[in-house]
Amino acid sequence: MTGSADKTGEGTMSEREHRIGDYGTLSLRLRTAEMLGLPARVCGVRNCRRKRSCLLVFTHNRLPLCYTMLTDEERKAHDEFFDFAASVYEAAQSGHLYRLLLKHRPEYHQSVTEIVRHALPPGHRAHGGLDAIERIEAQIANAAPRAGIAAGQRPHDAP
Repeated sequence: MTGSADKTGEGTMSEREHRIGDYGTLSLRLRTAEMLGLPARVCGVRNCRRKRSCLLVFTHNRLPLCYTMLTDEERKAHDEFFDFAASVYEAAQSGHLYRLLLKHRPEYHQSVTEIVRHALPPGHRAHGGLDAIERIEAQIANAAPRAGIAAGQRPHDAP
């Protein structure tokens, strides 16, 4: 967990959130909420629903307002997705991105890389790593039908 999962929106930053900084944490929280459709689905703020974008954020813990409107189960799912996105954000900057993605289910890769891409500042060097991951994923997807590999299965998992 990220340490910020209680219902009131009060909490402390995790060690990872300290490492990626305020800008990274805020950007990832907002992009994760938007990727999951929270502004349009649960937010009580009319402008957030209309723009389908988080416009109100608690400054003390960098949580979008709509986060406090989630059930415990929804909050847990959001936090798991955020934790993975934060790992990818951090790994994209350190060069260990591909190894991290291999440890997680492939169906999350595209969503999480998009969250991270939109959370990174424009022109950041980590965008190159995300582009490389997308090229590798496309090559694997193109090679899979020829090699008889099922969709979503990695080449080394093939029968």
